[in-house]
Amino acid sequence: MNVSKLSRSPRAYTPVTALDAHAEQLQAQSLSDLLGGDTLSAQQRASDLAFTFGSLHVDFSKQRITPHTLKLLSDWARSCGVETKRTALFAGKNVNTSERRAALHMAARWPSTKKPPSGMESAAAFCQQQQARLAEMVARVHEGQWFGATGQTITDVVHIGVGGSDLGPKLISEALADRPSHEKVSVHYVSTMDGAQLLPLMERLNPATTLLVLASKSFTTADTQFNVRTALAWLSEALEIDVPTVCRYQLVGVSSKPEKMTDFGIPEAHQLVFKDWIGGRFSLWSPIGGSVAMQLGREAFNALLAGAHAMDQHFLDAPLEENLPALMALVGAWNCQFLNIPTHAVLPYDGRLKSFSAYLQQLEMESNGKSVGLDGRSVNHATCPIIWGDVGPNAQHAFYQLLHQGGHTVSADFVAVAKRDVAAADDVRSSLCAQEQLTLANCLAQSQLFALGDDAIPASLRGHMAQGYRGNHPNSLLLLKELNAWGIGALLALYEHKVFVQSVLWNLNPFDQPGVELGKQLATSLYEMLAGETLAHNNVKDPSTEQLLCKINEWRQ
Repeated sequence: MNVSKLSRSPRAYTPVTALDAHAEQLQAQSLSDLLGGDTLSAQQRASDLAFTFGSLHVDFSKQRITPHTLKLLSDWARSCGVETKRTALFAGKNVNTSERRAALHMAARWPSTKKPPSGMESAAAFCQQQQARLAEMVARVHEGQWFGATGQTITDVVHIGVGGSDLGPKLISEALADRPSHEKVSVHYVSTMDGAQLLPLMERLNPATTLLVLASKSFTTADTQFNVRTALAWLSEALEIDVPTVCRYQLVGVSSKPEKMTDFGIPEAHQLVFKDWIGGRFSLWSPIGGSVAMQLGREAFNALLAGAHAMDQHFLDAPLEENLPALMALVGAWNCQFLNIPTHAVLPYDGRLKSFSAYLQQLEMESNGKSVGLDGRSVNHATCPIIWGDVGPNAQHAFYQLLHQGGHTVSADFVAVAKRDVAAADDVRSSLCAQEQLTLANCLAQSQLFALGDDAIPASLRGHMAQGYRGNHPNSLLLLKELNAWGIGALLALYEHKVFVQSVLWNLNPFDQPGVELGKQLATSLYEMLAGETLAHNNVKDPSTEQLLCKINEWRQ
């Protein structure tokens, strides 16, 4: 009896199998091979893989891609329905399927002078109404017409929030702190539940001239509730006025739950509302960003919204091959899913962007850090990489050694600012200009060294420098003409839409965060034990946590 050999059936052609095969081919080529020195093809590559949008320039030429890679990636995006789902996003469809609602953070920055897409009209109108309400509040503060409970003018604002209610406003506050602002008003941010940020403010601020801003989408987050109650107790005791009176004069609420703000004692005139179709990590553009407007003024806040809206319009209109958010998403997915690079470093070469990597950690990992698809099935490949990073000049003295000569491969985004206007004396200005040039030189050099490794070392220095630089770390360089409100608005919206495109590629819902909620519930029961409200240690699910509870209670007695 003859038994014929069974041949393995070839995998059916799909955009994903084509990318898998292409990735195998590219593994044999290093970035040094692709960049090719000073050859004509290398110069053409640099030109073909660089894109400018307004005052933002993005260079993908140090990524491990070719024009053919981008074609395959674009084919993949189309096969996943990116263009159709992009339209659904802006039309207010229920793209947040688990919570059965839209994701219309773009409506918060849609200008009143421009007709919104069909389906966004009512959302944009509501957001514009709240922006007008915010403008009135900001004007009262800046004109010295907001008085505390004892009749004194407000001089300081304490913004109390956590997560998306803190990271975005804090980032903008730091990034634009050197811009002309209303010096009569200083803004401070409190997020940690341990009181470490709040206590120093209580020691140095004048309670009679301090306005609290309670920013909480759900109005139930424990971190925020504890901080605001402590702050109100401070104001009440220091001013010898009861808490309800303090709330009437010195507390602003920002939430999607107006009824809870009213129950808390916040007057309706001091309430700013955004709808639940704006997720926390996408809420900077809503009244959550009101503290930024109080610090920098409405003109700067409007410029922030305008930059983000310009990126919205580009994302909505541009073909995928020229669409910056789509390209960022496709290159990122290529690195993570097809080149198997598990971590992505964000390296801003400007100290004003010190919170940028933390902001992107929440935006990207809380959105796409999931392994269950929209169809309820497990995703069988990597999705969102681990996002990490630091200000570049500091990072060079911390972890670059491992990246250059260790055994790990990472992808990276370098972020730089081309120029900075400083009001200073001529000799100080000259010194600062030299520092600026040195910072930019370091950014360009490190991006080059990440990509080329030893091949980046000039021949004249090879006998004098240690080698062993691995290179082959794919990286993009994002260059801002200057760090202003419009530019950073466009930059953040670029990353928001990148996250959405990747969620479509990976069939995920980027607008919920079920993994966050269980930890909060467990913390509630453990808090009750630590507070002595219950001794039901049998509810603790593991002996390690139980013995830690016992040790904490022992040491706190």
